[in-house]
Amino acid sequence: MNKHYLIHLPHCGTDIPNKFLDNYSLSKDELNNNVYQYCALYTDDLFGNLFDRFGGVKNTYSRLFFDPERFGNDTQEEMYKKFKLGWFYENSILSEKPLRTIENKSKIRKYFDKHHNELNKKTKQKLDIYGKCTVIDCHSFSNERYWFHDENLPLVDICIGFEDEHINQELVEIVKDEFKEYDIGINVPYEGSLVPTDYWGKDNRVKSVKIKINKKLYLESDNITKSNNYNVIKQKIDNISKRVR
Repeated sequence: MNKHYLIHLPHCGTDIPNKFLDNYSLSKDELNNNVYQYCALYTDDLFGNLFDRFGGVKNTYSRLFFDPERFGNDTQEEMYKKFKLGWFYENSILSEKPLRTIENKSKIRKYFDKHHNELNKKTKQKLDIYGKCTVIDCHSFSNERYWFHDENLPLVDICIGFEDEHINQELVEIVKDEFKEYDIGINVPYEGSLVPTDYWGKDNRVKSVKIKINKKLYLESDNITKSNNYNVIKQKIDNISKRVR
């Protein structure tokens, strides 16, 4: 069995270390609401069989603590330049208001770097063993537009993202087939897929495909409670796990 796949779960976590909570300007309830509404909730379970089969990197921290899907250099990150939502969010998500102070940004950077170091390390292990590596970047997204979104942002059912120089076309076709009865966006509404930093734009043996599931497909309208359709979506992702080679 070829195990060159590597599973990335960047946004399933909800943790914020207690020692940094005083940096946040939101009330406890407001912060928790931002954390859970913006979390890719249950993706560690939905993609769990893929993770168990191939291994990977799972972030247990909230993206409101650090976001591993952003560029580490703020000058490269459009979301930072436009909205102060880089790897270190300075604004909240559910409303346009300050999220926290920046006094511990350098300390929190160590968590960001540790995540990417682990991703690079495991990518190298796959390359050393199999001569190739395909990252499956596992996400979900809310069926609503936040203050920083374009008001015409298309809210499809399933988003498949990739960069042309790092595409695994076979995996893209498998995902499209499994979700063929749903509205699929290709690099819409979200473009690209994370390629480990040591290999991005440098090594086309490393591929990456992002799978983003609209939360309306598996959660109730509160974006927290599992819906009756949850197991249907999980089964489709399990089917992907069985089909990839």
